[in-house]
Amino acid sequence: MKKSSKSVWSRFVMTFAAAFLLMLVTTVPVKADSSNMPLVKDIKQTDASTNSVGIIWSCPGSDIRFKIETSEQLSTGYTDYNKRPQSSASVTLTKLGAGKVYYVRITPIRYTMEGIGKYTTVTGTTSQPFRVVTAPDSAPASLTHVKSSTDTIKVKWSAVPGADVYQVVYSQSGTANEFTKETTGTSVTLKNLSKDARYTIKVRAGKKYTDGTGRAWGNYHTKYDVPVKSTKVEGIKVSGYYQNLSKISITNKAKACADGYQYQLYTAYKGQDKETKVKSITVNQNNPGSSNQVSASMKISALKNHNFYKVRVRAYSLNSKNEKIYGVWSSWKYVSPQPDVTKIKNNKSKKGIQISWDKIKGANRYVVYVSTKKDSGYKKFQTTTKTGTVIKKCGKNKLKSGKNYYFYVEPQKKVGNKYVSGLAGNANYCWSLKYKK
Repeated sequence: MKKSSKSVWSRFVMTFAAAFLLMLVTTVPVKADSSNMPLVKDIKQTDASTNSVGIIWSCPGSDIRFKIETSEQLSTGYTDYNKRPQSSASVTLTKLGAGKVYYVRITPIRYTMEGIGKYTTVTGTTSQPFRVVTAPDSAPASLTHVKSSTDTIKVKWSAVPGADVYQVVYSQSGTANEFTKETTGTSVTLKNLSKDARYTIKVRAGKKYTDGTGRAWGNYHTKYDVPVKSTKVEGIKVSGYYQNLSKISITNKAKACADGYQYQLYTAYKGQDKETKVKSITVNQNNPGSSNQVSASMKISALKNHNFYKVRVRAYSLNSKNEKIYGVWSSWKYVSPQPDVTKIKNNKSKKGIQISWDKIKGANRYVVYVSTKKDSGYKKFQTTTKTGTVIKKCGKNKLKSGKNYYFYVEPQKKVGNKYVSGLAGNANYCWSLKYKK
């Protein structure tokens, strides 16, 4: 049976239409669909130097590549950093300027193979600009010790261009424990420090990361042996004089924070409000921080011999300008000569040794000591406000005829509610007489 010409024609038209559609599909480019592309998230700065910055981020998908763009401006001037997309979700930007701010944009890219040598590029959404910073290229200049108290030290320094934060690291000299303090200013007061100590102090400039937790730090400026203000000097000893007060030697316990000491000598016989300074000397310590004793000698030959005096001492430290930072004065140490015993004789009627001595100006009373030995064994015989007495006993025993007895007189001054001695321990000089009934 013959097919009709109309049916043949219909089949021809349908076949041609199908072929034409197929041709269109194979020759018209496929429009890329970016709607399912992942976003770049969690961009973070990980480290920094003066000319480099480390960055990481997250973006799901193993077939994703990234375009990195940088600029020194937030809105304009972006350039392709490495000229080709990279596969890793991290990068170290190099050849940057010191102490500067940069902005980074990251774009995800996917390549889909459409045939041999044929790819479809799908570009995702570019991230918002992310701020990164480099470390300042210089350490803070002019690190200066401003002042100290007994447990604080204040230091200051010059501002570093590009820095918005500073780190202060400090440790007690000779120890390994370090403490850290941050500030946005150019000075800091370090508190709760050890007494009478010296400190090593380091300062460096930095810039804050965008997240506020990280820092891009520069180099340290270090200052060694910065002292606190000295506490009260202890252990004062006075020696080197006899019954004639012509020269005294003053020795005190050394302070690790001290560069030297100031000694002052005052009269001590007119009342506190009328006492006058006799002499003031300053002694440099050649070895700051030494644990050795430091001593000084003062010649006071111009002073009257029969007087009470008092001496005090304070340590000082030097700041960056070589200015003296004085510590706390010591307690007063009282000094007086031994009274000269001007009369010594046996008093048969009173059965003792009669003695008289010179008055010491400023003394409120005198204590008489007796012994049967020249260098030891002295017992207190009597306390008196007079300048003479008759010695009748040595300890609990009456004097024995034909026996030698040794004695000296100690002047004492009333200070507040107490009496203080002007002598340095036992007598430097004693008198003697053989007792005869």
